[in-house]
Amino acid sequence: MRSQKLVRNKVSPAASALVAGILVAFGSGVHAEPAKKAGSPLDTLMSTRLWADVPEAKGFVQATRPPTDTLGYQPVTGTDPERPKLRTKAELKALQSELEGATVQNERKAGKKHTP
Repeated sequence: MRSQKLVRNKVSPAASALVAGILVAFGSGVHAEPAKKAGSPLDTLMSTRLWADVPEAKGFVQATRPPTDTLGYQPVTGTDPERPKLRTKAELKALQSELEGATVQNERKAGKKHTP
């Protein structure tokens, strides 16, 4: 069996320096665009214009549309529910005493002693 020798390409330091010099010379002209100043996210949204400019409606369209006050749109969220009115101090005191009385009664049923 014949052993195979690995053949290494020997590169002289002068050739390496020449290749490095060429890469530096030609690579320096090719660079990325300088970074822009970072703005706020709102600035980014405003500069990208994520909305459409709606043109003015043509004359025949405006003539055939009914007036906007007669359209009678149906609300999609529904009407606001009626909220209970705020209680007075006297009503709050009465409610507190009612709840404390219910607490005492429930603890008595459970066999616990009431500690005021």
